[in-house]
Amino acid sequence: MTLSFTVTPQEIDASLLNTFPGVNQADLEMEMAGIADKYLWVSKFKSLIAVLEDVTRQKAYAAQSHNLSEIETLPTPEKLVFETWNARPDSYRCLKKYAFGVLSIFGSTYLKSKYCTGLTDESLQSCVKIKGSSYMPEVEKLSSDVRKQKSH
Repeated sequence: MTLSFTVTPQEIDASLLNTFPGVNQADLEMEMAGIADKYLWVSKFKSLIAVLEDVTRQKAYAAQSHNLSEIETLPTPEKLVFETWNARPDSYRCLKKYAFGVLSIFGSTYLKSKYCTGLTDESLQSCVKIKGSSYMPEVEKLSSDVRKQKSH
């Protein structure tokens, strides 16, 4: 449900979502109830689904035609979803924060090393918690504590 939230928030039971720091469950549920009742927001997300399906069809057709340059000109699904959420008013603060948190989960997971063979539910939950935290490292203090190494 967490992953489908970014495309179909009006169809999800907010009480079943796993929240993360910075997102209040009660506020999230209230905001979700607010968009579920508004035809404008429901229609925006239904439109998003239609656009995503259309882009997928265009990519498939371009791939069949071996037209790679056309594929590169099509918008990415991530961009379309991000733009849809970015256009939501700031009065839906918790919804937007949750959506952007979910959208940013996979930013670093595409990189794999010989030690990382896949994602687990635990590591995805950790990514969500990190994204939602307000922690700001004191880089200057941390770097001053590091002993400088002289080159040889």
